[in-house]
Amino acid sequence: MRRAGTNTNFVSVENDTRLFVRTYERGVEDETLACGTGAVASALVAAFKGWVKSPVSIKTRGGEILTVHFELEAAEVKRVFFEGDVRVIYEGEMWEEAYV
Repeated sequence: MRRAGTNTNFVSVENDTRLFVRTYERGVEDETLACGTGAVASALVAAFKGWVKSPVSIKTRGGEILTVHFELEAAEVKRVFFEGDVRVIYEGEMWEEAYV
């Protein structure tokens, strides 16, 4: 079953190297505390708009600081590096018959 909807990021530019990002995620159907994909997308869009420059620190609703490093050349992204804390929040097990 395909679900309709979209992930949405609300971005506040604090200065030329810092953003505050809040994310609403489909599937969760609520605001999440952080979203790596949303953080990178927010940094790149803000850079293309001329609002920020690399590296960009992104404060999330969860209070974490994520950092996005990137290189822009004309209208192209050449490299993107993303850093932030990592924690295991869930472990699961998959049976072999689930692979098929």
